[in-house]
Amino acid sequence: MLVDQELDMLKDENTRLRVLAEHDWLTGLYNRRAAEAHVDEALLKNGGGMLLVLDIDHFKQVNDRYGHLIGDALLCEAARTLRDIFFPRDIIGRVGGDEFIIYILGGCSQEAVDGRAAQLAERLRKAGRRYGMQWNLSFTLGLAEKQAGDDYISLFDRADQMLLARKKARRARRADSADAGGERSICTDMALIRRELREKDPPKGAFCQDYETFKQIYRFVERGLKRSGQSAYIILMTLTDAQGQFVPLAAREEYMSRLSDDLQASLRSGDLFAPYSGCQYLLMVLGASSENAAVIAGRIHTRFMSRVAPDAGLLLRYDVYPMGELPLQPKG
Repeated sequence: MLVDQELDMLKDENTRLRVLAEHDWLTGLYNRRAAEAHVDEALLKNGGGMLLVLDIDHFKQVNDRYGHLIGDALLCEAARTLRDIFFPRDIIGRVGGDEFIIYILGGCSQEAVDGRAAQLAERLRKAGRRYGMQWNLSFTLGLAEKQAGDDYISLFDRADQMLLARKKARRARRADSADAGGERSICTDMALIRRELREKDPPKGAFCQDYETFKQIYRFVERGLKRSGQSAYIILMTLTDAQGQFVPLAAREEYMSRLSDDLQASLRSGDLFAPYSGCQYLLMVLGASSENAAVIAGRIHTRFMSRVAPDAGLLLRYDVYPMGELPLQPKG
């Protein structure tokens, strides 16, 4: 009996490890190696098939502008949508940073492909708006139908070539459009530039960015402070357990998400915050005195701790530092 239990446990563990080895850590879809293996296996069977290769456009700009947390969330939204709009028997994988494949067993009409692409485009557009993106997230799709003698590589290559050709054609159309508009006045150009620069439908509350963007904004603001003489402060919020150690990962993610919501709600629209580490947020408050900065930090602390169970054993520390030429002396 004991041996049977141990064998069952071993089988369960082997299954768990196999799932981990085959699936992308972020989206839960098949990873590149597993997707290739499953498509190769499907190609050996009789019947039609079609491979779609999907690439999210300008995804590096999403990560650079809005941070990897939002980029990851959008990738997960794309994965969820693909699961929703395709059949469970179809093979779906994430084969690159922003690249996905879908192998449709039995094939699919162009009309059906277009319909599913429209569903995905709408879901990505809504997700982008939800995260405060100022342009519509789009993607490029290439496809190839199964032919005799195909393996994953040959099928992927044909679909990928179509994808690249579509991207190239789109760039050419944009270039032609730019050439045709060469007679526009400088004033018209400036109007377009201002529309592109302006934040569209800004979310309420503070401006959330990744840490690298935060650094660049900090350096820019610091230059202005030297000239204007105004004051600004940065605040470091650190979440720990009662002993000052890391909160366990599962709980930490939940509490850091709550803290992010509190920062968004408590700070002004002209303030800025960014994740600094797995248990820290860095804030920038402009035009504030030392006392005001401490009040802001205290208000965030009170709001967060009021929503935490008394027995959770959490500490939220905050340190307030002046920007500019003032000496760095923590407050709080």
